[in-house]
Amino acid sequence: MLWASVLRRCGGVVSIDGVGRWQVVWEGVLGVLAVLAVGMVLVTAPTGHLMNVLAQAAPLGLVAAGMSLSLRTGVPNLAVGAVSAAAGALVATAVDVAEMTLTAGALLVLVAAAVAGLVIGAFTVLVSAPAWAVTLGAAVACEALLLAVTDARVMPVEVPELPRALWFTVFAVVSVAGGLLWARQDVRERLNKGWTAGVVGLAGSSLLAALGGFVLLLRLGAAQPGSNGTFTTVFALAAVLLGGTSPNGERGAVTGTLLGVLLLAIVQGQLALLNAPMWAYSLILGIVVVVGLTVSRLLDALRS
Repeated sequence: MLWASVLRRCGGVVSIDGVGRWQVVWEGVLGVLAVLAVGMVLVTAPTGHLMNVLAQAAPLGLVAAGMSLSLRTGVPNLAVGAVSAAAGALVATAVDVAEMTLTAGALLVLVAAAVAGLVIGAFTVLVSAPAWAVTLGAAVACEALLLAVTDARVMPVEVPELPRALWFTVFAVVSVAGGLLWARQDVRERLNKGWTAGVVGLAGSSLLAALGGFVLLLRLGAAQPGSNGTFTTVFALAAVLLGGTSPNGERGAVTGTLLGVLLLAIVQGQLALLNAPMWAYSLILGIVVVVGLTVSRLLDALRS
């Protein structure tokens, strides 16, 4: 509950009511579960497995951070997984075809993702369209773009060697900082309605999703022709809902998304060690989405 004490010391600028006292309790429960899960991995898994789990969780976590932002602002972005997959392929194309440096290609794609999010956000607000429907259409477009860019082939890219936990640390900082920022009443009042919500929510979530795609490219060293966009979107949604962020934007989490991603990544890693079929983990994600929605309703009921 350390961050709750931080909120209280901010003297009215940041209010714990912006998160909810029962939300604090729930995040405490998730924190205990995360500590137990990490301990289990250290005891039962091979040396270095935890670092592999963190490296695998980093790109998914950045996508989840984008999903969290979109839910908080009331514009659920169902295209985050597809944007992530397309971003990795576009960076690889910029390096392989346009002969750009990896950094330049990544910056170009990140800017393009943010601009595309701005356009989609403006359209959503202008025509008062449901964000989930608009972004679902955008997801299909990104899937088509991915197939066109990769031409059904793996696109290898030479990537630098970086510490395996680096990008997970970046995700953790972004996720918790975003939660603390959302706890500010003035920020919530500006970002949960109207043009600001639509533009910031969709542009910001698209940018974070694209960054997740770039981090995945760094981890794999290649862009894959087959998209896991739907799986990535469901993972992000499961982690965010499990963390306690409400689907209607009325309540946000501070550490919830971080803990949800960590728990789901550990489960995925343990299943991989057991050689469990992929459908088993997909089934677990579906169940977690339902559990997360149930938790959200309970937290709303306790809050009222």
